[in-house]
Amino acid sequence: MPADCRTDIAGLAAIPSENTDRYAAALEQMIAAVTREIGERTDLVQLIGHNPLQMVAMNQRHHGQFMLTVFRLNSFELLGRMLPWFYRACDVRGISFDCCLLELHAWKKVLQDNRVEDAAGPISAIYDWLISHHDALAELSRNADATGFSRPPDGDGLQQIFTALLLQGDHGGCLKLAEQSITTPAELRHFYEHVVRHALYTIGTLWERNEISVAEEHQATAIVGRVTSALYGRFVATPQTKGTAIVSAAPNEFHEVGARMVADILELDGWDVTYVGASIPTAELLDLLKKARPFLLALSVATPLNLEKARMVIASIKGIAELSSMRILAGGLAFSIVPDLWQDFGADGYAANLDDTIAHCNQWWQEGQEHV
Repeated sequence: MPADCRTDIAGLAAIPSENTDRYAAALEQMIAAVTREIGERTDLVQLIGHNPLQMVAMNQRHHGQFMLTVFRLNSFELLGRMLPWFYRACDVRGISFDCCLLELHAWKKVLQDNRVEDAAGPISAIYDWLISHHDALAELSRNADATGFSRPPDGDGLQQIFTALLLQGDHGGCLKLAEQSITTPAELRHFYEHVVRHALYTIGTLWERNEISVAEEHQATAIVGRVTSALYGRFVATPQTKGTAIVSAAPNEFHEVGARMVADILELDGWDVTYVGASIPTAELLDLLKKARPFLLALSVATPLNLEKARMVIASIKGIAELSSMRILAGGLAFSIVPDLWQDFGADGYAANLDDTIAHCNQWWQEGQEHV
């Protein structure tokens, strides 16, 4: 963000926990109220284009959940880095910036209507800041480099060919290219990290810009899942010489390819891995952890809107005595937004890529063996 915005946002007052609790308690009512106010406007078509009203409701839910995470963490850096992304996502889908501003005013009003706090409260001050910086944020959203996501750099021709085949929906071509490139576990890790990861980030960026549809994005992800399953099958006989690990996407997180690759690479490195996939309910994950007592949990969050779910899971784990020795490794695109965000969540480490994952896990395992 521009320097003046960074200065302004850094100077906002911290949100007391009691205010955040009231915000959380009233969240469903506030989402419904803002959606209703926008939906009843006579200029609705000018505001949201040809989008259905359900998208307005979805946007309010995303807004409320994300703001709750910001308030819980008092991370205004997280807020500042994500705001251009939110504005851009609306703009490319035909939702006007005027609609964004009206929604902010509506949120400011429902804070008082639902007795979260009065107009002078610290959360109200956040919305005042958002409203006063609306024009600057709208302009900033047109800058492709405005968001804080850490993306892999453009690379070699193999990345470009694999991405092009994904966009064409060519599963056979993707599989053939991968099989010709991989003969060892080390080559598989390199392919996951430098080809698949790059391709998926590219696909995600195209979807964010509304240049491909949800169906095309899902098709590409499904092809990657089929290809990685076929590749992993070549190396399933790797001996398990290390501890147990559970790998999961966070609750409500449906982007699981990254977690799946982590599970594969850990197993090929000798870990006894249980992979539970996407969007496992918190209670179910906690029950599994208490039953299995793994050495570590690798938790992936790709979507920033799911950070609050991940924070709650980690907080719940830290409150369970029998899991006190279990290590928690955070990963995924969402954690790349703000440095050290994983520490605010209470995780024991953060891995930006597969090499970091192996390094962290093996270091923890070695430290554990030294104390046996």
